[in-house]
Amino acid sequence: MKYALLIYGDDAAWVDLSDEEKAELRAQEMPRWMTLFDELQKADPNLTGYELDGRATAKVVRLRDGERIVTDGPFAETKEVVGGVFVIDLPDLDEAIRLAALIPTAEHGSLEIRPLVE
Repeated sequence: MKYALLIYGDDAAWVDLSDEEKAELRAQEMPRWMTLFDELQKADPNLTGYELDGRATAKVVRLRDGERIVTDGPFAETKEVVGGVFVIDLPDLDEAIRLAALIPTAEHGSLEIRPLVE
């Protein structure tokens, strides 16, 4: 079954970091990301994954009474926004949970696992 692993985090906290702090955090987390990428690649060689740009660059599009409304956003009350996504074909939900727990941002953000409708 295919799953979307949605990675949530506080992108405002990331923006507030200095370049040095960002580099230090990346250096600390990079070995764990590389382990994750190896595990994901073993599980599904055709996996797809992307980091999303910050919410300041996002647009929300709505259609109301035939009119297209485009706003900046999302600017919800929550601090956590989707910052990345993996789409991966796995044997079951237990394996999706195991792999999601390897994602470094789980320690300061959250992960959502969603089965894809095929």
